[in-house]
Amino acid sequence: MPDRYDVRRRGRSVPSHAAEHIIDTSASAAQEIRLPGLMPFASDQEAREVIDLVTEVLNDAFAGIRRHMPNGITLAMLSGGRSGAYIFKAALLAEDDQTSGGFSAVVKIAPLGAGISEKANYDQFVRPFLPTACRPELYGFATAHDRAALCYSFLGDGDKAETLTDRLAAGDLASLDSVLSSLFETLHRCWYGAGQAQAETDLAHYYLARYFRDSGSATAAETVLFGYAARYFGARRCVQGYRIGDTVFRPICETLFAGHAARTYTSCVLHGDLNSDNIILRRGRKLAGLVDFQRTGRGHVFHDLVAIELSVRINDPSDASFDDILEIERLIALGEQCVRSHPYAAAIFSIRDTALRLFDLDAVPSTYQFAVASIGLRLMKAIDLSDAARARITASVLWSARSLTEH
Repeated sequence: MPDRYDVRRRGRSVPSHAAEHIIDTSASAAQEIRLPGLMPFASDQEAREVIDLVTEVLNDAFAGIRRHMPNGITLAMLSGGRSGAYIFKAALLAEDDQTSGGFSAVVKIAPLGAGISEKANYDQFVRPFLPTACRPELYGFATAHDRAALCYSFLGDGDKAETLTDRLAAGDLASLDSVLSSLFETLHRCWYGAGQAQAETDLAHYYLARYFRDSGSATAAETVLFGYAARYFGARRCVQGYRIGDTVFRPICETLFAGHAARTYTSCVLHGDLNSDNIILRRGRKLAGLVDFQRTGRGHVFHDLVAIELSVRINDPSDASFDDILEIERLIALGEQCVRSHPYAAAIFSIRDTALRLFDLDAVPSTYQFAVASIGLRLMKAIDLSDAARARITASVLWSARSLTEH
């Protein structure tokens, strides 16, 4: 373990955002770790603990691939999405890279429980089932204090992996088509197919337990949703629930989670958090693989596809008025083919077409609408969404839940 830290900036006139921090460690580990840019840590103690753990997991990784720990490592900060994890790209310093044949990896520092879960899920569901073309290799694992570290092979091209989120935000819906045609066929063979399918009895309990502590937490999310519905669509409360124009919507939690007859569904192995941040692409829209396996395990067969659908709602850059958003989501919920001429709606329909093609075993469309409403309601907790994204998600929850009452 490191026994000495010397954190300093190189260059007197270098702006703080371009500063390079150099951390010297003991000779038993990497002798030097460099962090370009601002230090991401809240305190010196956190910096020491995280760098200790980075060093330990890299030692484990290099031992696993039968290579010596190099003299120096550069850590470049990558986005951790909404997970709260520190994620770094680890690469050899230039002088080591020339003699060691190149090396790059991703080091993820997560809360202890989350990291242990991700390691267990990788060992149980990812490594045995997913082909190497769809996943990173887990090189190393370590824990210390209240954190865990996972070291994965780096996916993608260039210095920064490109995600499906990047392509969606750029308006590149062709990348979505590529993912649907390649990735989901593979996942159907490995995770989703009849060999992994099981009949389950209570879809409401599945989503309530997965995303909300209890019914009170779900009701709080619905309160937020109503606020957005009032802001964007002029919703107002009425005896039956909500009213937008002449249309009445029953309360969402009552529709989804109240004591109705249990709704059966089919479960399989799934990624569990397959938003577009966790799909890595190579140049030419080719799939590099999936990342982040903390929630991987058994779940509703439509869960992953609905997560992609909601990623389109969050990241699509097209402009539309709130009235148009409400109407487009209504037509999508009804399955009206006339709206396919709209690129955004066409992207949503392409995801639903994939669901219908892959899951003949679960042909009841109401379970898909249930997933749209439940996962969308959970996203009311997100604080970093645009008004357009919130409006799309709010409208999709309202119309999907309403379709359940009509069925």
